[in-house]
Amino acid sequence: MSKNFKDWYKDCDILVSNILGISIDCLPDASWRDMYDDDMLPADAIDTAYEDHWFDDVPSDLWYGK
Repeated sequence: MSKNFKDWYKDCDILVSNILGISIDCLPDASWRDMYDDDMLPADAIDTAYEDHWFDDVPSDLWYGK
């Protein structure tokens, strides 16, 4: 992976902000460092965070834009 963790995390935050209008820091914690260490792309990491950690807090129609 070419980006350092801080830049990768910022990319994740930007994606979530674009979808929900809030920072990932406003949502329940996810295993960000583990996902980074697993070489996940930010888009895949936020989808994993949604499935594993945010599903009960964020309506699917808001997450998937339906």
